[in-house]
Amino acid sequence: MRSIRNRVDRRRFLAWTAASSAFFAAHGLAEPTPKSPTENHSVPMHNCRILQLELQTAAPLPAMRDFYHRQLGLRLLEDRHDRFAIAAGQTTLTFVPTPAVPTEPFYHFAFNIPENKILAAYHWQRERTSLLPIPSRLRDPQFPDEVVNYAHWNAHSVFFFDPAGNVVEYIARHDLENATTGDFGPDDVLYASEIAFVTDDVPDLAQRLGEIAGVTQYRGGDDQFIALGDAHGLLLVMKRGRVISFDAPIKKSVSPFAVSATIRGSRAGQFEFGQLPYKIQVS
Repeated sequence: MRSIRNRVDRRRFLAWTAASSAFFAAHGLAEPTPKSPTENHSVPMHNCRILQLELQTAAPLPAMRDFYHRQLGLRLLEDRHDRFAIAAGQTTLTFVPTPAVPTEPFYHFAFNIPENKILAAYHWQRERTSLLPIPSRLRDPQFPDEVVNYAHWNAHSVFFFDPAGNVVEYIARHDLENATTGDFGPDDVLYASEIAFVTDDVPDLAQRLGEIAGVTQYRGGDDQFIALGDAHGLLLVMKRGRVISFDAPIKKSVSPFAVSATIRGSRAGQFEFGQLPYKIQVS
């Protein structure tokens, strides 16, 4: 494995981030321009940045498998006593048991869905789980209260917990030409478009991730939160302790937990990050 050296000093990088908005900032959102829907749910493979994710879980694997495969309807790719994998559209999502019994890891990740189906996704998911309650400042009056209005990203989202307490998101990004017709269903989970990496030094880790992936900051950020990439895939860098559960009764304050990811990027190879539990394969 190769470690990444910091080649840009902190001051220059902070200037580069042009801190202007935080992850949960909300502003007014103009109604997105309607796009022509298509019957084809597929997205060109090169648009998927996050190809594979392997995450740990303290929840029983059968419960996790049943949630993703039976409740959400995602295709089961691998099923063993020590791991299982599902097809989240073009992304392979694998869960393995955490080796440390006292530890209960949880993560935040998001799935892109067709840009015109956030309301359909809202109704579909509500039949299967509760949705996270959203503060009024993040709502859009055109949508139900559990829909997040990310005006600065031109996107809408809904959030829910899985059995391990992971904060899972469906996000409709209106900048993408991926509208489809028909009801919402498992085929509308296109690929994982966000995975969060937690650290004490957000600008430093963001600089290193950006360097190996060949991506830059996406629409705002600060020394608490930076997103890297584009609407097809974002590497989120969060400050340890950040609450990501909105107004849910269960408060989720993020910490670094093991992530193994395969992403498309500019520097092919395998990378680790010192004491942080992250392994990234770049293809």
